[in-house]
Amino acid sequence: MKIDNVGARVQSIQRGLAQADIVYWIQVEGGLSRYLAVYDANHLPALIGPVRSARQTDIPLLQQYGHLDFAYSGAISGLLPLLARADLQNVTPVTDPGAFTGGAVDPTFIDPHQILARFPSVPARSPGFVFGAAPGGGTALRAMTWHLPAASIGVRYNGSGYDVFEDGHPAWSGTATVVVQHVSIVPGLFTDFNAGHPDNEVFTRSTGSGRAEVLRDGRVWQAHWSRPDPAAGTSFTLPDGSAMTFATGPVLVVMVP
Repeated sequence: MKIDNVGARVQSIQRGLAQADIVYWIQVEGGLSRYLAVYDANHLPALIGPVRSARQTDIPLLQQYGHLDFAYSGAISGLLPLLARADLQNVTPVTDPGAFTGGAVDPTFIDPHQILARFPSVPARSPGFVFGAAPGGGTALRAMTWHLPAASIGVRYNGSGYDVFEDGHPAWSGTATVVVQHVSIVPGLFTDFNAGHPDNEVFTRSTGSGRAEVLRDGRVWQAHWSRPDPAAGTSFTLPDGSAMTFATGPVLVVMVP
């Protein structure tokens, strides 16, 4: 699900982020950000949103999960053929209007149970995360904020998990692990003219490898991420080569340069 997070009004009406299993924070045009939230079909919230449009970045990022229902409010015209060819069940207000509320002006939300009524869930592939007891080491770190050109996201450890803040405003609580994945953000294939002027979209590379930080239990570990195969998950390893284990519970992945 693509979820809006731009502006205090939008942030105040968000629904369903606390129930997501994995949330990716991703840069879009204008230096802003959007969420890509992944949900296990066995424990869905009643309502999710506000729903926003798909981006080029979403397709390879979701490829590692296998065939998913992908809900979004629309996409730039050039991206539509790529979405149609992807291994995704595309769900939009055009294909499934009954699952969405709102309209072209009002914020749009979705009832995910209506999606499952039409498209039964199938087992997803593992995104490569390893869950377990915390490894040794790490450095105490209770709070941190990350920035894009026109957006920020921060977390604060509350003793049992992390509270998440959008542009300084409280957003949701309950995240067990925060992954900071340092990636390449390059010009995308498409230009958006919806704002009345051309705005070049960007593309976040989720394949390859790079450095990462993993926050859990009020501590941070330096790690390395690797995903050479677009159809496979992303591994996170410690400097000694062992797997970096995540705390059981929701994961926030912050994708920054």
